[in-house]
Amino acid sequence: MHAAFKARAGTSRARRWVPVLAVIVVSATIAACGEDSAETNAASDGGESKLIVATMGFPCSLNDFAKSLCDGFAAGEKALPDGFRFELKTGTDFADVNGYNNLIQTSVQLDPGGLIAFPGGPSAQTPVLKQACAKDIKLIIIDNPVEGLGDCQSGYIAANHRKLGEDVGKWLTEHPPAGKEVGIVTLPPGQVSSNDDRVNGFKETVEAAGFNVVATVVTDLGLDKTRTQVTNMLTAHPTLAAIFSANDQMGYGTAQAVKASGNTDVKQLTIDGALDAVKRIPEGLAANAAQDPFFAGKESVLNMAELLQGKKIPAVINEPSMLVDETNVKDYIAKGGMR
Repeated sequence: MHAAFKARAGTSRARRWVPVLAVIVVSATIAACGEDSAETNAASDGGESKLIVATMGFPCSLNDFAKSLCDGFAAGEKALPDGFRFELKTGTDFADVNGYNNLIQTSVQLDPGGLIAFPGGPSAQTPVLKQACAKDIKLIIIDNPVEGLGDCQSGYIAANHRKLGEDVGKWLTEHPPAGKEVGIVTLPPGQVSSNDDRVNGFKETVEAAGFNVVATVVTDLGLDKTRTQVTNMLTAHPTLAAIFSANDQMGYGTAQAVKASGNTDVKQLTIDGALDAVKRIPEGLAANAAQDPFFAGKESVLNMAELLQGKKIPAVINEPSMLVDETNVKDYIAKGGMR
């Protein structure tokens, strides 16, 4: 989506898969020596591995951001120490609050030691996440803050979303187009905190530099709606100099609308840093503030493992971020993003 930053870049943890029989034998040997197997083994009651479940309301195939997040989960799973296992549960529609709540409740029924959640809104998941905490399930939130959790939440991993918006806004002020009229493409205000932080950071930055935000359109993650909304905005404001889309998914619909309008002078700006998005730089997209979903996925799994081992983790971990434009896009793509 922010104070602490914990880097694990370049670290490698080898995971050893131990057969169940071996676990039983080792546990029996420890018990015979008079030691407490529950304390010396990372396993939970009965010698079973501690389960960590990650949940998100959209599929890994949604876009490059989602794929990178899922790759991060997989990397975290691979680096888990002995005595842990990991499962990822995904939904089909980010906007389906009830569907995601049901997914969380189903995951809670698996009785995991830890739950990782990617919320769809500031309070949409609060009741079901509190249900998880009531069962002594540890909770780490990714990307979007949740209201009313208090001590229920053990950790939060996200980009500084306001800074991402500010970074894109600063880029525009340093690479000014011919005009000063700017349009914004956003999710419904109040629905997703990270979206609101991005929009506010961008808007305040460009307005302080003398730009005028003359139009704001509200859309969803669907291409059709975004394309229609941006087309209407371009028709109503033919002298727009730049359009800021609060995420890459909306940026795709914006790009289609701008291309169809024939107004190729409009500077398009977005946030997320998805590889398929930055490939449009400099043709169509001017700049993109990249966050690191791979980092978030991996760190959430590894921090949860540490938490379940009784270790203290930072309350807030900020993802790395960077501004991508034509000066560094080739290197960014060659490296596979922020990894």
